[in-house]
Amino acid sequence: MLSGCASIFEGTTQQISVRTTPAGARCTFWRNGGLIADIPSTPGAVTIEKTKVDLFIVCDKPGYASATYVNRSGLAVATYANVLTLGLAWAVDSSRGADNKYEGQIDLSLSPNPMAVPIVQGPPPLPPEPVAPATPPRTRGAAPPPPPPAVAIPATAPASPQIECTSSDGSHVRMTGTACPAGWARAR
Repeated sequence: MLSGCASIFEGTTQQISVRTTPAGARCTFWRNGGLIADIPSTPGAVTIEKTKVDLFIVCDKPGYASATYVNRSGLAVATYANVLTLGLAWAVDSSRGADNKYEGQIDLSLSPNPMAVPIVQGPPPLPPEPVAPATPPRTRGAAPPPPPPAVAIPATAPASPQIECTSSDGSHVRMTGTACPAGWARAR
């Protein structure tokens, strides 16, 4: 009876799956400003420890604006069975985090970023040098031949801006973009 209903039926860890539109985004999981899990390419799933603290899921993909989702910690269904034990099992579950539960399936849509600049791997290869036709010998007083035309090399793309955001509970997260998600303020 003292092992806790939620600990027995639901455990102290939970799997969270993330799908994004478009697929192939990297999603990071943050709690109290610290990185706790990472999905390198969506769709994917991670197993996390359950706690009373909300999770922040940040998904990034080149050419798209970052998407952030707050996965709120709520009560697990088995927690209600703890009432039958006069709260003894609840104390055990609460100390292990088993009385909490997050949303298990997250679906996020990423918006195309009109400010995105494609990442350039390097300048394109130069065209082959043209073979100059044989020139007749110069006579005294003749103008020298014109120089070959210059080849323009494109500049590399600027790095995406990074900002640090903070919440009212003191959590911090670093994000790609120019604005913090709703409920967050830009750190000073």
